[in-house]
Amino acid sequence: INATKRMGMSTGQPVIRAFSTYDGENMPKDEEMKKFYALGVNLAMQTGSQLKSLLNSEELQAMLDGHNDMLSDKVKNSQGLLSEYGPACNAVLTARADANMNEKKKEGVNFMADFLVKNPNAQRTSSGLIFHETVAGTGKGVEDGASVVVHYHGTFVDGKVFDSSVERGSPLEFQCDKVIAGWAEGIKMMKEGGKATLVIPSDLAYGDNGSPPVIPPASTLVFDVELLEVKA
Repeated sequence: INATKRMGMSTGQPVIRAFSTYDGENMPKDEEMKKFYALGVNLAMQTGSQLKSLLNSEELQAMLDGHNDMLSDKVKNSQGLLSEYGPACNAVLTARADANMNEKKKEGVNFMADFLVKNPNAQRTSSGLIFHETVAGTGKGVEDGASVVVHYHGTFVDGKVFDSSVERGSPLEFQCDKVIAGWAEGIKMMKEGGKATLVIPSDLAYGDNGSPPVIPPASTLVFDVELLEVKA
């Protein structure tokens, strides 16, 4: 997933994502086979992040066994199997997903309350966004539809980095109304040259669905933002 996609831009997403390093225990040595290994990695990235949070190691192995048996034509009467066990599996996964989501929302609420206590100059808008200006900008303001150039550092409430133009060493340009709601609101509260922290509740970010495989459902996001340039 590229940076613009993580921020909610409507850009295309590659079928196979780019990797900065190549490291896999069972990665084939044959160059021709590596592309298909990458396909498997990509499929796991799309589905595995959520399943890993819902299944224990034994359950995950059973799922992988079923997957491999099906691909190897070793499953007889697959429809009957799904009819018998599918509903029970769905019920378990739904209950666990709901519990995880509620915990994520609780973590977000607690983090935002603590952030406001620690940063008394921060303001919470009517939408629920927390905006904390750390350096006041002196340049142009951001109007609807404007393009901006920013540096940003995105973390979850536990401090784990999920995306950072700062770490990549390359600022990002985007149209301010083509991003998630929390960004669209927060960037318009800044002026060129300014810096701010945006604490974005999940309903202003990626909601209950998240943005797999990077953003889990119901995640509150924290962005340190520097507004480098405002373009027409």
